[in-house]
Amino acid sequence: MTKTPLVLVLALLLAAVPAACSSGSDDAGSAAGETTAAGGAAVSDEAAAGGEEAAAPAAAPLPGITPKVIQTASLRLSVARGGYEDAVSEARTVAARLGGFVVSSETVQRTAGRPLRGSLTIRVPSRRYAEAMAAVSRLGRIESVNEGSEDVSAEYVDLQSRARHLEAVERQLLELLDRADTVAAALAVQGQLSQTQLELEQTRGRIRFLDDQTAYSTISLELRERGEAQPAGGGWGVLDAWRDGARAFVRVVAGTFVVLATLAPLALLAALAWLALRAVRRRRALPAGSQ
Repeated sequence: MTKTPLVLVLALLLAAVPAACSSGSDDAGSAAGETTAAGGAAVSDEAAAGGEEAAAPAAAPLPGITPKVIQTASLRLSVARGGYEDAVSEARTVAARLGGFVVSSETVQRTAGRPLRGSLTIRVPSRRYAEAMAAVSRLGRIESVNEGSEDVSAEYVDLQSRARHLEAVERQLLELLDRADTVAAALAVQGQLSQTQLELEQTRGRIRFLDDQTAYSTISLELRERGEAQPAGGGWGVLDAWRDGARAFVRVVAGTFVVLATLAPLALLAALAWLALRAVRRRRALPAGSQ
């Protein structure tokens, strides 16, 4: 007795979903057809009354689709010695002035003889992308630049259509759940409803992600100070000689140790073979009666 209502529920679900998805387009098509027919009749009447040929009415323009493009860029810049902090501060100012924000920032602290370097990632509104690129390019000398864009308009339209379809399915399932008269039918509809709502949330999440990625462009900067610190007297000094000598000594010791470690097993085997051969010769040299 519980199988018949369940089959009816699933049949109603399969029949209702396509109707819900196509009802909007059918209504719009029929309304457009009636409007066109009425307009054509009115034009024909006016043409007949005036004795002149009437021009065909202009078709209504289709709604435009705003392109959805994800813009990214990465720049490697070198700045003058001591200008790293100023360049980073200016990049932060550019992001704030254009309505953006800083995503991440990393700086390698200065060590002896090495300049400052680090990275900075900012996001700015997509409509200000060209302005932001021009501003950050003036922070230093450009060593490399890589720009990329990805058009996700087709995916975005598909996701919107999928979301509308899933919303229609959700409404139909909620209505069927309210009309379910058995526990088996209610459980069947509830399981399908949970799966539909999960897919709907995933679709909405992807739409929100694309909205964020297309609304803001991402610009990654790698900054470094040009040149390295030299000794006060310039050139090669006594400390450099000691340092180079110590490194050479360590390399020689390490190489000697490797050679000895490699030859040690061979030397041991050779010594054992020599002792065995010596013992055999001593046995042969003894008289036959003494053995």
